[in-house]
Amino acid sequence: MFRPDRLILGSLLVAALVVSGYFAYEHFRSPAEVAQPGKPVLDPVTGRAIDPATGKPVGRLVVLVAIDQLRGDYLARWADHFGPGGFERLKKAGVWYSDAHIPYSCTSTGPGHASLVTGAQPAVHGIIENEWFDRKTGAKVYCCEPTGRPFDRVPPQRAKPGEPTRGTSLGFSPERLLAETVADRLKETTADRARVVSLSIKDRSAVLMAGQKPDAVYCFDNRDGLFHTGAFYREEVHPWVAEFNQSKRVNNWFSEKWERVRPSLDYKLATGSTDEAAGEAFGFNGQGRLFPHPFAGKLTTPAKGYYEALECSPAGNDLLFELAKKAITAEKLGQGETADLLCVSLSSNDLVGHQWGPDSWEVLDMTLRTDARIAELLSFLDSTLGPDRYTVVVSSDHGICPIPEQEKLPGARRLSVNDIFKPLIIALNTTYGIAPSGPTQWFEPNEAKDQDRLWPWIYLNRRAIEARGLTVDEVARYVRDWLAGRDFFETALTPQQLETETFPATSFGAMAQRAFRRERCGDVIAIPKAGVLVTGYSNGTSHGSPQSYDTHIPVLAMGASIPALGEQRSRVSSLIVAPILANALGITPPRDGVEPLPQELK
Repeated sequence: MFRPDRLILGSLLVAALVVSGYFAYEHFRSPAEVAQPGKPVLDPVTGRAIDPATGKPVGRLVVLVAIDQLRGDYLARWADHFGPGGFERLKKAGVWYSDAHIPYSCTSTGPGHASLVTGAQPAVHGIIENEWFDRKTGAKVYCCEPTGRPFDRVPPQRAKPGEPTRGTSLGFSPERLLAETVADRLKETTADRARVVSLSIKDRSAVLMAGQKPDAVYCFDNRDGLFHTGAFYREEVHPWVAEFNQSKRVNNWFSEKWERVRPSLDYKLATGSTDEAAGEAFGFNGQGRLFPHPFAGKLTTPAKGYYEALECSPAGNDLLFELAKKAITAEKLGQGETADLLCVSLSSNDLVGHQWGPDSWEVLDMTLRTDARIAELLSFLDSTLGPDRYTVVVSSDHGICPIPEQEKLPGARRLSVNDIFKPLIIALNTTYGIAPSGPTQWFEPNEAKDQDRLWPWIYLNRRAIEARGLTVDEVARYVRDWLAGRDFFETALTPQQLETETFPATSFGAMAQRAFRRERCGDVIAIPKAGVLVTGYSNGTSHGSPQSYDTHIPVLAMGASIPALGEQRSRVSSLIVAPILANALGITPPRDGVEPLPQELK
């Protein structure tokens, strides 16, 4: 007899079996089967992107954007003026460490870039400053100067050689960098199949980010406006760089002026400063203190002065981002079976900040334009690779001191090394007397311009001191006490203290220890009080101290492997950048790194 209730029950049972079977199938089938057509998926075991059609790993691109001298407070201070696609997108779609600080003293470009990519302190990676005194050779050396034979510029300079504005005439190499970088680890892990490209205006930025065996390293020469590499890396430029140089894109700003990007914005209200404020410098090639800033000056054709003005303006970043996009396209970065690394350091922000200071209309304008360039880069990566195929990490190498003449901080003042060394020499001669052979040369090098480049380390002339029957330690202690007794210094420290004493973790002493490497550092380090600037600049400003305005930098990350966590307000070390990069690349962090991957990113 026909039973309708049994038919309904049987139908429900069959339906239940079908549904449960479907969910079991969904649970156990491979990632490639789960994927939408053409859309990469993550392997649940390795975390690597998998091509659903082939089941093979899919490449990804990790981009480090180091914005030279982007102080950490800018991203909150001017947030209302940013567009939605740059810094604000990074903040909201990724993670923003708003209270990240450099944990060591000597906050300069060389140490900053080396620390970002090694995760190590200068005491370990050896880049203790942009320059230091080499006691073996008795000469000042540059942080990416070759240790042996010189390396020629590639391409060779066509005009009369002259001396480079930055670096040395010996070329550049990473030989003085003593720690492993993220790039080095990536090359080792992938058996050299991953590609590493590093680009900057400054040579030291490009070189130190790239590690020992990059595929491409390029920086800008303001003598002739060409991007170049060095013979340490290769004997000819990549075709895409040669094409970029031949295009003469660099000359497109010659007849233009740097105007404010947002004329309707009240720059005075946003900065708390006038356009021509006390202590500002004058730029290059007649740029002047006031907007608009011309590029050509009195030149009739592009030459060195024009290229210096271009570097010290938003045009420098425009040029560099164009080259970066060309590198991504030409080298097909992120489109192979491994992860690739692209490092881009925006040096122009630093050059602008040195000239006009952190509270200037120029730095505001530069930051707004940088925000727009970041937005363009993210949009380019979206369309070229896809949102799930890249990670972008944005940070900086150091902050910047307010211009002393603007009195933003109590006790602010500008000092030259002569203001310090001249009375110190008199004090030494008074205490120890004049030697029979004449006045003692207490320091080396003897020239004030060289001493300025080596500051805050003071190198004693050990041979001259020992010839007097004195000990270096004794004179170092005297110099330390004399400096610490001035009202413009917080403290001064000797190597003996840095090697033997224990300091609180966040103290200036501990920060100096993290920057100290015996064979490269001087015999005394001086720590200025907040607002005190010891510099060779007669106007403008600089950095290099362990004060918070020099140590506070941003750390932002967005993209594949980065959850949308937004702002993280707890104080963190800037050395987290290296493990974040390594995690995004799918490799272990560099062996000398001291910070783990933040827990919230694991």
